[in-house]
Amino acid sequence: MEFSEKAWEGLLANPQNQAVNGASQLKILQQEIEKCKGYYNSMSKDKEDLLRAKLEVEDLTAKYNAQIQAYQQNSEANKFGTTIQDLNIQEKLKEAEKKIGNVIKEQNTVKEKLTDLNEQKAMLERQSKVSSCMPEKKWVFAGQETEKNKQEVKFDVKPKIQYPIKGGCALITFDDVKVASRILEMGCHKIELGECSITIEAHPVKLPTVEEIEIQTKVCKYRVLISEVPKFLATDQMLDKLELHFGKQKNNGGEVDNIEFLEDSGNVVITFADCGVAENLTNTEFHRVTFRGCDKTAILKVSPFINGEIVHIKVNEVISKKSVLLTGIPDILDEEHLKDFLEIHFQKPRNEGGEVDAITYVPRGKSALAWFETE
Repeated sequence: MEFSEKAWEGLLANPQNQAVNGASQLKILQQEIEKCKGYYNSMSKDKEDLLRAKLEVEDLTAKYNAQIQAYQQNSEANKFGTTIQDLNIQEKLKEAEKKIGNVIKEQNTVKEKLTDLNEQKAMLERQSKVSSCMPEKKWVFAGQETEKNKQEVKFDVKPKIQYPIKGGCALITFDDVKVASRILEMGCHKIELGECSITIEAHPVKLPTVEEIEIQTKVCKYRVLISEVPKFLATDQMLDKLELHFGKQKNNGGEVDNIEFLEDSGNVVITFADCGVAENLTNTEFHRVTFRGCDKTAILKVSPFINGEIVHIKVNEVISKKSVLLTGIPDILDEEHLKDFLEIHFQKPRNEGGEVDAITYVPRGKSALAWFETE
């Protein structure tokens, strides 16, 4: 505690009062000193507290710095791990994108195949509606059904084979295969013709046969096939009536370019000038046609017309077992007499002959066709 200048001046100006007030002043000073000691002790304690707090702060700072450093290290490690993880994710994304690309390609391929299959399906559906439009014949299955896993069925057809016969030749067929074989083994044969004789040669009959055939069919866009045609009109009149009916647009028809009657089947083929008319007509299978003039109505079946094209054929030769071709026959007698002499000669057992089933002789300068059927 400090004294003011006026208090000191008062004490110095009045010496008498110095003694009187000395004790009180001393007491005051002591009190002030005690107060200062209290302040000092308090300040010392505050200092110690501050030092202790400083040390605690320094310790906390060191701890915090250590934690910060650890956090930084962990952060760098985490950042490195995150970078590696990002790289792995990028690689996985690239693989996923590659797989997606492959899937898209496969999907496009499947779509193309599906489009092709749909087109084939549509074509087969059109063809499935097509009538065979052939004359009615009895067909016999003479093939052999294959195993299910082979998915193949073969049919044997009994064909009629045309065999050309040149002039100066004869074709003879025996009942017995052995007779034909003996005649061929002998080769040359001397035929007695009354006062003279001729020498002819025997040759095997080689017949061309179709072993395999593949036909590609396609629906014609301009033609239709009319079947179940009635017969109450003459052919020309019937064609005129059909051309008139199917030439009108109200009957879904159009301009007729040609109309033809198929004698073997009794069906009619109509060719239109414009594409699309045939398809419109075949969308409806049966058509009611009124024949004016005779007051009759018929239900006609209209089918797509199929064009066939041979895309593969394999031809083989087979030798007839009962038939023999005779060549080198001179033209010295009329056809019937020479044919009789040949038949008599080859029927005699002494000539190694036997029962003759059929014989045909063609004089020089002529030609003929013989028909063969498989047994």
